[in-house]
Amino acid sequence: MRHRAGPSFLLLSALALACGAIVSCQVRGAQVGGSPLLRFLERRSGLICFVAPDGNVHVIDQAGGADRALTNDAGSGTGAAVIYTALTWSPDGRQLAFTRFSLAADRVQEASLYAARPGGRSMRLFSSRDLTPFYLYWSPDSSRISLLSQVKGESDLELGVSPAGKEEAYTALDRGAPYYWNWLADSASIAAHANAQRGGLLGERLSLITLDPAPRKTDVPVQADFFQAPDVSPDGKNLAYVTGSDGGFALRVRSLDGSSERSVATDNGAAYFAFSRDGKHIAYLAAVSAQPVPQGFLRIVSLAGKPASRKITEAPVLAFFWAPDGRTLAFIIPDSAPDMDPMFQNNPDQFALKILGCDAGTGRTWTIARFPVTRSLISILPFFDQYQRSATIWSPDSRFIVFTALSSTGNPALYIARADGNLKPRFLANGDNAFWSWK
Repeated sequence: MRHRAGPSFLLLSALALACGAIVSCQVRGAQVGGSPLLRFLERRSGLICFVAPDGNVHVIDQAGGADRALTNDAGSGTGAAVIYTALTWSPDGRQLAFTRFSLAADRVQEASLYAARPGGRSMRLFSSRDLTPFYLYWSPDSSRISLLSQVKGESDLELGVSPAGKEEAYTALDRGAPYYWNWLADSASIAAHANAQRGGLLGERLSLITLDPAPRKTDVPVQADFFQAPDVSPDGKNLAYVTGSDGGFALRVRSLDGSSERSVATDNGAAYFAFSRDGKHIAYLAAVSAQPVPQGFLRIVSLAGKPASRKITEAPVLAFFWAPDGRTLAFIIPDSAPDMDPMFQNNPDQFALKILGCDAGTGRTWTIARFPVTRSLISILPFFDQYQRSATIWSPDSRFIVFTALSSTGNPALYIARADGNLKPRFLANGDNAFWSWK
């Protein structure tokens, strides 16, 4: 028996063919307008966390479905308020950690760390009146959450760790200011870079902290120079850091067992760097200015054989983020944007950004999105190298990017963009502080 194709079937077929035509043309950055129905044809990949306009923590999928609130008490009353922040996905994609601040008279009275399952219950892991955790970072095996906190009445920051399934089991690990770190692949060690007292003097310190059976810190015998977050290769064997070199810097890769070390690039300015997820490349931003956000030139270094670098022509670059597949990175530059899309706030005085994609192998670039920036994104840019250790704007399948922008109403909102730039971004939900799950 033959069935006659109905209107809905024909529409979906036409949309599928249209999608196929866009993909098959392989012209990245075409920015073609897309039907709102296209989102229902996409393969879903992970979940996105964000802070809703009412201040509560939500998760949603890329098509706008599965929108769930994980908290319900955010907001302000008479002289009091509850704020949620520092949303961070576990690497296995099964849990979301965040902090809850209880305020009175605009002062934090108590800070708490929570872990929640998108479809289940949440657990308060840690609370304090003396520590205010503002940045979270899960261990690779999703069993622990490291957190950086402001210490009440002190200038130092405290690095600590909390088991994901235990209450009030927080352990302090180290102090310094500023403080940056990276988990090693074994989930039992941390590479840390801090300004801290050493031998009675304040200076740079690069250390390895082992957690089991008890915390132990060992300084790495190197002369670190100006940089922020160290990085560890995906295989857990090599540590990337920066030393001084003839008025500039040398980006160095050192085996964690100390058996080898090499310089993979030299440049000028301040260095912000990260290994690709497949370990084949390391990208770095050589910033000629670090305030108020990094601004400089982006290079991609191939680590196969003798290191070879490729300079990206677009500048100044403010930040970059590797895709999960390691083949592509997204980077951000300023954009005057006099012809902003009507879906965004169109104010010539509003600071706007452009996200571009880059093929790590060829250096080819294309436009992904242009938009007026939100305060939350601006607050991340100075520390983008640390943030991309713990969070991602990329979908797990490396096909989409989530970002926040000012909508036509002037309020923060979430938008989804195809990583190949072939479709215009689309509105997802009102909210801010959005990150995609790793899986």
